Amino acid sequence: MELQLENIENQIKEIIEEINAETESSANITANTCPYDIGITSQVLVSVMGTLESILEVEIPANCYIFHDKKSNKQLSIKEAALKLFTIIYN
Repeated sequence: MELQLENIENQIKEIIEEINAETESSANITANTCPYDIGITSQVLVSVMGTLESILEVEIPANCYIFHDKKSNKQLSIKEAALKLFTIIYN
């Protein structure tokens, strides 16, 4: 199944919105939202990656964390994480 970048982004956004609702956070979730900045910890984001693997039917390498950029040491937004995952899948 070939994935579109927009589909990956939407799936990440939906999962983050679910977590946001479960934690009763009032954060507005957009593609530019950085999950870490709204209080979602890296431990939870690792489980998000596992959920993404199931939904998208892909394998994310064990040494890859899509919500962080090692070079810039920056937490990534939903849009940036989707692009990183898309790049991993198709490279």
